[in-house]
Amino acid sequence: MNLCTFTYSLRKNFMVCYQYNHVPGENMQEKKTLFYFLYDSLKQQILSGCRQYGSPLPSLSRLCETYHVGRRTARDVLDALRHEGLIHTEERKTAVVIYRQPDSPEENTALRFVLQRKSSLIEVYETMELLIPALLTFSAVHCCTGEPHSLRDLEHYSLFQKYAKKKKPNDDLGIPSVFFHDLLKETGSLLLNDLYASLEVYTRVPLILMKEQFPAYKISSNDYKILSSIPLILESGRQEDVASVFRELYSHATVLVRLYLDSLSSRFPDIPDDPKAVYTWQAQMGRDHFYMQLARALIDKIGTGACPPGTRLPSEAALSKSCRVSLSTVRKALSTLNDLGFARTENGKGTVICLQDNETAFQCIKNPSYRRDTLLYLSAAQFMAIAVRPAARLAFPRLNREVQAQLGREISLPGSNPLACIFRCIMDNLTLRPLKSILAETDQLLLWGYYFAFFEKGTESSTPLHQLAAEAFHLLQQNDAEGFSRLLSLCYCHILQFVRDFMISGGLTEAKKIMVPYPEEG
Repeated sequence: MNLCTFTYSLRKNFMVCYQYNHVPGENMQEKKTLFYFLYDSLKQQILSGCRQYGSPLPSLSRLCETYHVGRRTARDVLDALRHEGLIHTEERKTAVVIYRQPDSPEENTALRFVLQRKSSLIEVYETMELLIPALLTFSAVHCCTGEPHSLRDLEHYSLFQKYAKKKKPNDDLGIPSVFFHDLLKETGSLLLNDLYASLEVYTRVPLILMKEQFPAYKISSNDYKILSSIPLILESGRQEDVASVFRELYSHATVLVRLYLDSLSSRFPDIPDDPKAVYTWQAQMGRDHFYMQLARALIDKIGTGACPPGTRLPSEAALSKSCRVSLSTVRKALSTLNDLGFARTENGKGTVICLQDNETAFQCIKNPSYRRDTLLYLSAAQFMAIAVRPAARLAFPRLNREVQAQLGREISLPGSNPLACIFRCIMDNLTLRPLKSILAETDQLLLWGYYFAFFEKGTESSTPLHQLAAEAFHLLQQNDAEGFSRLLSLCYCHILQFVRDFMISGGLTEAKKIMVPYPEEG
């Protein structure tokens, strides 16, 4: 591959990563942090009128639980809102909203806030209906069994039991979802609790606030019966029963919210749905530097064989121009490649491409930053192993013969990555926007080059991954939706198992916690 081709290919790869992660209106060098996640959410609730003048904000501990942030972050956000004159704070008291809405007696801003997001809210509930039951089932059945992991040992299990034993539901939506967070934590994932918190905030907070003005929205007695049955079913350990109760819970919630929002929109037809309102999630919330994105794009090219070992990378100036980043960003990215063993920079001679050896890989995991990146990679593979099945089933009706023929041509190209081709095809045929956003974010954490760097010829090697992906494509051609989705799950299970075992052998003991969700087991 010549210099021009490489730099063009790298820039295309890097800009795809940037487009997935960029938040409109942000400077290119900025990433949305946990601080801004909480800050933007609370400020939007206040300015929109969902939290009105004189109403208290949640306590510090409640903010930490709901938004999955630390106490210091929550305090910093409250300080920022106080400095902007939006809230009043006192020591040992909850903050109070002091922002007054402009006089508009005919307009209910909280109602408008919710109805403008009607389609988006329903889409997120539909996404949760597809994803969350499978994630909770996997955790409850396979991550919370045996010693030392037990359901009864989870921090909020007793709280959930007390809730389930009540004779009737609360008048609010105060389901102790902290127990669901406990379950997801048992998967060992660095992603799932953040994802669940993000989905929960987007869906529940506006509707909880709406309840003060429209009390018709509350948990139904039927849903409460489902919730009440969960502790007993979880303790039975029967996977089919556990999966069924979680599916029923989220299915009923989606139906209830849809009916409620349809009823509201019928009563207030002058408030239009905003098609631009869409849920987004950042898997690397505040923890991903821009130079790391460039380093990942380079590793992807190196590992997949686009630029073989022994060749030289373009100059720092050429990379800076091609990827439209500063020289400082390029130098940090190259330094990262050197640390990881994917490149060797020689003074005055440029940077030579290498393939990471075992010794370098094991040395890297002693670095806390690289150690966390590796666990994040494994977390992404684990999530995709579960999420790709419902995504594939959802897209399957659109994967007609014409689509299959085009996919077959892409797979047959020299050096192609069949699984990546199939994944792109599924993404192109998904219409559920939140699910598509979540999968795109997670996919950016999975460096294909990292997996293929274990094989001498990169993507041209005959790997178990290629064989599994080829079988999946064959099942697609046979119109076997269940078999197709199952084989795709096995592809990601293989990636997780392969890299996880290698890292455990090198001393990354935390990787043992990240269990492999084989389809036969969940």
